[in-house]
Amino acid sequence: MTYNLGVDVGGTFTDVIVFDESTHELTIDKVLSTPANPSEGVLRGVEEATEKAGTSVSELDLLFHGTTVVTNMLLEETGSRVGLVTTTGHEDILHLARAWTPGPLYGWMGMEKPNPLADLVDTRGVGGRITSPSGEETEPLDEAAVREAVRELDDAGVESLTVALLNSYLNPAHEERVREIVAEEAPELPVSISSDIVPEYGEYERTLTTVINDYARPTVIDYLDDLDDSLAAAGSSATMNVVRSDGGLMSTAAAKERPVELALSGPSGGVVGAATIAEKKGVPDVLTLDMGGTSTDVSLVEAGTPETTRQTKVGYREFTSRSVDVNTVGAGGGSIARVQLNGSLQVGPESAGADPGPACYGQGGEEPTVTDANVVLGRIPESVQLGGRMALDREAAHEAVATIAEERDTSVEEAAQAILDIVNENMHSALRVVSVERGYDPREFGLVAFGGAGPMHANALADVMGAYPLVVPPGPGVMSAFGFLTSDIQNEFAETYLETEEDVDGGDIHDELRALEAEASEWLTSEGVPEGDHAFDYFADCRYFRQDIQMSIPVTVENLRGESGLAEIKDDFEARHDRQFGFSLDAPLEIANLRVVGKGTLQGVTIEEHALTGADPSDAELGTSEVYFDDEYRETTIYDRGELRPGNELVGPAIVTDDDSTVVLQPDHVATIDRYANIEITRGESQ
Repeated sequence: MTYNLGVDVGGTFTDVIVFDESTHELTIDKVLSTPANPSEGVLRGVEEATEKAGTSVSELDLLFHGTTVVTNMLLEETGSRVGLVTTTGHEDILHLARAWTPGPLYGWMGMEKPNPLADLVDTRGVGGRITSPSGEETEPLDEAAVREAVRELDDAGVESLTVALLNSYLNPAHEERVREIVAEEAPELPVSISSDIVPEYGEYERTLTTVINDYARPTVIDYLDDLDDSLAAAGSSATMNVVRSDGGLMSTAAAKERPVELALSGPSGGVVGAATIAEKKGVPDVLTLDMGGTSTDVSLVEAGTPETTRQTKVGYREFTSRSVDVNTVGAGGGSIARVQLNGSLQVGPESAGADPGPACYGQGGEEPTVTDANVVLGRIPESVQLGGRMALDREAAHEAVATIAEERDTSVEEAAQAILDIVNENMHSALRVVSVERGYDPREFGLVAFGGAGPMHANALADVMGAYPLVVPPGPGVMSAFGFLTSDIQNEFAETYLETEEDVDGGDIHDELRALEAEASEWLTSEGVPEGDHAFDYFADCRYFRQDIQMSIPVTVENLRGESGLAEIKDDFEARHDRQFGFSLDAPLEIANLRVVGKGTLQGVTIEEHALTGADPSDAELGTSEVYFDDEYRETTIYDRGELRPGNELVGPAIVTDDDSTVVLQPDHVATIDRYANIEITRGESQ
């Protein structure tokens, strides 16, 4: 028997899902995360989940892992000490940045500027010059200065080294030679060159992204080595792949070389999984809502493909790395509610996290959270235990929310409802950013809700936005881990082009994309993907001439040699520009970058279709409970999701319980179980 496993490390829980290839059964499990040493929580989750699935760690074939190690490192600024070797005269590149300064703005009081991740004391300029735009060497590399700089930085105690020389994206020869010298002078020192990490114009972005890669690299190497050793000690011989920010996969060896690609590893998996499920059931255009214990991630999927961006942002730092376009807000089940000095109620972004967690966890938490409010209102029924094991302390939840009620002079129920209203509005605002503010009408999209807390709040959000159908997939609390099982081996290869439509034809672009395709194919082969399984997506980053706003336009490479090849790209660009910004310009099209995404499919999971058994859900009923809706308690039927069958129909109000999440069905809504075991919610009464 063969088993595949996905594991996602979150701020509160580590989620695990096991797929049995012989029976197509899915087994899910959740354990509390261990922030001090994430690999401990991962190993515990893997062992518990495999035992629950009736197997062992030794029988795993494929293991897909999403990690928050890089995310947390950037947010908490706990990465390694990075040395920077750059071109003489450009030592201040990270301090100069762009016209804007990263960091929070405080109006007339000024701004807080974060310190560069490579300090000036650890920065060295070396002689040598590659000229632009020809890429010719006009001054040879000063190898003696390079050797001296490497020795000084190594002796000073830097833990990794970035090489970012001027115009190296045009000609990487100098950077490649510096890397050879580093191997000679300090062979144990990890080194990255910017022409490998971001082979594109933009000195600041290229330098920053490569520095971030090295800032994370030593810790990621240690973490993955530790995890590999722990899994091996537990008897595992599974092939482990790490999830990238764009929802693809790469080997642990590749992840150790390019950890900057893991910055949004976890959130991407949920979006990819949601896109797969939505397209399978015939709803290719959806918004996604992933509400966990600490935050909520939202995204947009069009025609079955998640929106991606090349400007990834973590905290105050924005860098060049392909990622799923996710908007994150501090709204989670653990978000803490507080009454401000002016009497207003604030929910989040501070979270109770995993330790001590919400008051209802019974681990010493006393401050009221969103989860406590749901407990008070009966949205989480008495029968629910977190992860199927952790009983909730309902009295502690009531006492915590009562502190808000006392300060606001309201009933406990009104205080709890106010907490939910505010956190829902925070998530609504995030959903508008990825839809309305980018020219999309949310009423033309469905909504896929997941995460441990998402299905409790999604019906209210779908109602406000008019985004139907609302789909809650099986195992919503572990959707990111499920999404990992649907991901492909993937990587992006790019080059700067910087040509206007007047200066090139489709044949030139075709040849450049084919050259990038060859690089992508070579990488896929190195990752163990058979040549017959290679697939490629082609893109041109376009903008109006002398403008700075770029859009990534999909390209049908076979059409480029025809007369309409370039015209198709321009028409697509102008249509997208007009939709997002409301206008187009009478200006030439400029192609800034060309990119190819190479993919290799790994069949980690199969989504089964089931026969419909009938509308009657009575076999799944657990009884009724009084639940607070619309300023009053209503008798509400409670269902066990594990006993619901395809074709069953539920009339709101209702609560559907499961080990990993709870689904709230509001009054005047109907839910049906579809052929793929999703809960599909629509407005209206039963027909």
